[in-house]
Amino acid sequence: MQFIEEENLYRFTIIGPETDIHDRLHYHSLFAMLQEAACMDADRHGFGSDKMDELTACWLILRMKVVMKRIPKWKDTIYIRTWSQGFERLFFNRDFDIFDENKNLIGEATSVWVIAHQGDHRPVRPQSIPGMEVFEAKKPSERKAAKVASIPDDEREGLKKLKRFADYSQIDRNMHVNNTNYVAWSEDACYSVLPTEKRIGELTINYSSEVHPGEEVLIFFKENDGVILVDGIEAQSGRHVFTTEIVGGEAE
Repeated sequence: MQFIEEENLYRFTIIGPETDIHDRLHYHSLFAMLQEAACMDADRHGFGSDKMDELTACWLILRMKVVMKRIPKWKDTIYIRTWSQGFERLFFNRDFDIFDENKNLIGEATSVWVIAHQGDHRPVRPQSIPGMEVFEAKKPSERKAAKVASIPDDEREGLKKLKRFADYSQIDRNMHVNNTNYVAWSEDACYSVLPTEKRIGELTINYSSEVHPGEEVLIFFKENDGVILVDGIEAQSGRHVFTTEIVGGEAE
């Protein structure tokens, strides 16, 4: 990744392991790039990971929506521009534009975050952190990462499901499954019902609880009129983990 100072852009070159059987960029790999750009942008404004470690705090994502006009492929270069829309109460809104190597807009994203204590992950009021007023909301974002309704409990019984586990490779520095893995699990469910030739045009994910080392997650999914709904449920407790809404795009 490279930051382009004069254009406030972050440049990424797509490598093979980030792509699918058609050489298209995986959505979970795209999510990782978006969040890396967000981390670097927060760092530029004085509240990156080093500063948050000093505060014994961390950034946690609650929701994200990505809409792609075209999916870039292996060896392509893409540029990501990201900016904070500020905070309202506990919630920080951050938007993204995604460009191809010729600076054509190929996608947009929006997200909602909170600051939390590193230990118990309870939310921290932004006003309690000196200097955080740099992120205070000046105007509402026009983009919305809406809350997605989960599959009702009584409908899950007859649905197909996948099983996934919180193994070592899934765990990040916050000691839980990294949120991009939830996107990967959602992609696995999606392509259980969607022909692999078709691409994902739009993905919205809501994160509701953490998955800790060793836990098992059941991934339930259903398709209705081209929209695929995916629910992650922690197997032992029945705790709801995430819900994803996926809209298919054109075949490529």
